[in-house]
Amino acid sequence: MAELSDVAADDLEILKAASVYIRSPDGSTGSGYVIAPGFIGTAWHVVESWPAGESFEVMVGMGKTRKTVQARLIPRVDEDADAAVLEVVGGLDVKPLPVASALTRRATWDGYGFPGVANKIEASSGLSLSGYVQDPNTQTDFGHPAVLLFSEQIAAGSATPLHGFSGSPVIVDGALVGHLVKHIGEVDDNRRAAFGYVYACPIARVTALLDAPPKPQAISPTPLRTQRESVKDEAPLGDKEYHVFVSYRSTDRPWAMSLVARMEGAGLKVFIDQKELEPGRYLAEQLEDAMRRSRAAVVLVSRGWLDSPWCNQEQQVLTQRAVEDKAFILVPLRLDKSEMPMLLGTRVWFDFSRETYVDGPIGHDLERLIDTLLRRSAADTLTPQAKAVEAERAMTDKFVASIRIAALGNASAIDEVLADWSKTRSDDTAPLIAAAEAYNGKALFERTLAIFGGTPRTLRVRQLTAFAKRKLGLINEACQEFEALRREGNLDAETGGLLAGTYKARWLESGDAAFMLLAYETYREAYERSGDPFNGINAAAMALQCGDVGKMHEFAGQVLEVLKKQPADKLNHWDKATFGEAYLLKKRMDDARDWYGRAAAAAAGLHQDIAVMRRQARRNLRALGLQDDLMDSVLPVPRVLAYTGHRIDADGRISPRFPMSKVPAVRLTIRKKLQALGAVHGFGGAASGTDLIVLEELANRNLTATVILPFPAEDFASVSVGGGHWKRVYDELRSSSKPSIQFDPPLQDDLPPAQALSEAFRKANEKVQRLAMDYAKRLDEEVIVLVVWDGKPGDGPGGTSDNVELWRFSGAEPIIIDL
Repeated sequence: MAELSDVAADDLEILKAASVYIRSPDGSTGSGYVIAPGFIGTAWHVVESWPAGESFEVMVGMGKTRKTVQARLIPRVDEDADAAVLEVVGGLDVKPLPVASALTRRATWDGYGFPGVANKIEASSGLSLSGYVQDPNTQTDFGHPAVLLFSEQIAAGSATPLHGFSGSPVIVDGALVGHLVKHIGEVDDNRRAAFGYVYACPIARVTALLDAPPKPQAISPTPLRTQRESVKDEAPLGDKEYHVFVSYRSTDRPWAMSLVARMEGAGLKVFIDQKELEPGRYLAEQLEDAMRRSRAAVVLVSRGWLDSPWCNQEQQVLTQRAVEDKAFILVPLRLDKSEMPMLLGTRVWFDFSRETYVDGPIGHDLERLIDTLLRRSAADTLTPQAKAVEAERAMTDKFVASIRIAALGNASAIDEVLADWSKTRSDDTAPLIAAAEAYNGKALFERTLAIFGGTPRTLRVRQLTAFAKRKLGLINEACQEFEALRREGNLDAETGGLLAGTYKARWLESGDAAFMLLAYETYREAYERSGDPFNGINAAAMALQCGDVGKMHEFAGQVLEVLKKQPADKLNHWDKATFGEAYLLKKRMDDARDWYGRAAAAAAGLHQDIAVMRRQARRNLRALGLQDDLMDSVLPVPRVLAYTGHRIDADGRISPRFPMSKVPAVRLTIRKKLQALGAVHGFGGAASGTDLIVLEELANRNLTATVILPFPAEDFASVSVGGGHWKRVYDELRSSSKPSIQFDPPLQDDLPPAQALSEAFRKANEKVQRLAMDYAKRLDEEVIVLVVWDGKPGDGPGGTSDNVELWRFSGAEPIIIDL
């Protein structure tokens, strides 16, 4: 295991000599360190089981310096910072470790601890750790003061629970800065150190426990740079320059966009060429201009790339540039088992054809690719700085993979991974891009905009942001961003398609036929430049809307021919939907239904994407003069449910309204209503009675819901849930065991006074209505409102009666379960 720091051998021996192995009476183990003559520092949770005043054996040092002594816990401890001090009975003639006075970010650190595997003091053995300081002044997830550290060794061994290292000393530049107390755990198993990040107790919190604290000494470590900082220092650019020009066939776009996200996340400025360029003016004026302003080029070689005459022409231009300009770096990447063409095969190239790379580049080969583009030598990759960058990229790999896995479930799983990512303070944007892609697929566009606040405005970030704005109805802002990208020469297949889609949205919103024609021309331009099936099928559909039936058939036929050449395992859900739409435009309805069904299966859980497919199919069917619901059965989208109703009666209520005796009947009625509705996504609250019954029924059927609380969860429980059965249901629904039920952040941070409660509930009801109606609009659905109500006027704002009136005012007629 390569270590990040170059700690001197003498320093390591000093660290070993001052390290302590601790075994508590309850059998738990930990580590410590000599902090002052006769005193040992450690984590409080390591020794909290020690009876007051009693002494126990600890082992100090390793090898020839090892000795076993008796130590007892001093009364003063710091539970918040997880710090404690042991006093050695009779003193200890071991030189204490010096204490650092200050700490800087990205400084390299070293540590020494004792894995919890030994049953006896004498049998224990130590292990050194190293890494860099990610944040010298932060807090744990419990809000306690801490130093955030990264360790490559811990990251590499993250499959194993981290035991025995609590209390391990951490030194920077030979001086103590703290001790290990807690790791950032996996979402599914918090015992495991998920990403190599650990918290340390600041050393000042330990020395504060001593009557005579040691005098701290100044340290001056050389901080490591982040990957983005390294790129900025090593390869500064002019305003109109690029680090790398990326050329590929549009059918390889998902893989290419993953590559771009990783390169941009690492700090490289990228020019994306998704065009299979036409000969003539465009090639001469735009491609050559982009290449002239790029210091390197990456070519993605695949079966589709080799079949394209435009890509082969582009290959000739790129290789000629590399021959004429020795400073220009040309790097081919092979994406499948195709033979490398002669002009590229003589160059150093990377093989990304293995299954490991199906979702994009990761690992050591990604590291080598970026090193090649930045002209780093083999010696450069062996420095502590290079090792830190490599470790950072490996950690980014894990986060990107974790976000993609989390995206298969509820959005809250993505939120949890991003919460861990934020703790790392990494400036690599690749995990944020992966999360934004997942959020956009789940129609959570507000979250995309939220996570990109303050993020560098790379091409991919701008594309995803503009897309989210378009979906949120911010058409003008989205259009301005896409048109800016177009002016900058970035009318690649994706940007061109998104710009055309924005014009299309303007047409659908305003009915202005000029925007319809503009959308058609933009889709057509992007398609004829690229041959990209996505733009091709949209150009065909817009041709239908504009009455250009000949072009509709021509483009749809061309798209089918391109997709038929793609390996079946390479087709994503959009490719399959494109098959379905092309067959629909050709009026081959059985084939259309088959491929739309495959697309829906591949997009399971991505309701927004399936809704887009269904909306487009309906629009095409109407334009063809056919019944517009012919594809609805194979493009299932959940219906949108807003639920509300009375709480269970409080003890002693004078006029019974919803007593416990009515719960079985109401539950059965709700269950039948939900069964009749099929798949739904719910919006509502979580009060005892109606809300919790609906949420339980949804969770039992693995259906999803978004819960809005007016104020913090515990306060809400005390006001609107109560105890006993309802509190158990409430807690279970909020736990990770019910991931389909998502609790949004409360509308306010504190419990309002009693006279303001009704207003708080009214605002929560309005938020539920806004969310449900917005979500329904995105899915082309109407909100179904389910109410458990006695039909009588309520007690004022925020109650069931008031909520019924709110929905009726919006035009909805609730389904009433009459109490």
